[in-house]
Amino acid sequence: MNEELREKAKKKVDAKMAFYICAIIFTFVSVLLLMLSFQLTAAGFWLRFPIPILIMVLGILYLSAFGLPTTGALSEDWQEDEIEKEMIKLYRQRKAQLPPVEELSETEVLELKELERLKKKWDWGEDYV
Repeated sequence: MNEELREKAKKKVDAKMAFYICAIIFTFVSVLLLMLSFQLTAAGFWLRFPIPILIMVLGILYLSAFGLPTTGALSEDWQEDEIEKEMIKLYRQRKAQLPPVEELSETEVLELKELERLKKKWDWGEDYV
């Protein structure tokens, strides 16, 4: 089962990577075609003609890689999934914040004091290479 999930995840990541590569290439080609169309005014229409086609292909690649933006929004478990995502995000934010000094145990306060003493001892502003 783990290998099956890994294979599905790898296919999804490969599709997303293909979308990003195509977006970069299509952007470069579109800019090049626009520059040429402004220089060669007689062939300007024919040089700008492929740009909407490239945009449509990029849209199709986006939908195949990421799906519709509303995918899952109308499902029954959508609300529970969103609550879980928000809980994870809030947990990570809370975990990243340091608690106030009053809530720290005595050993944690001593460790912080030791760290501050070491910072003063060493000159953190200089890099020795």
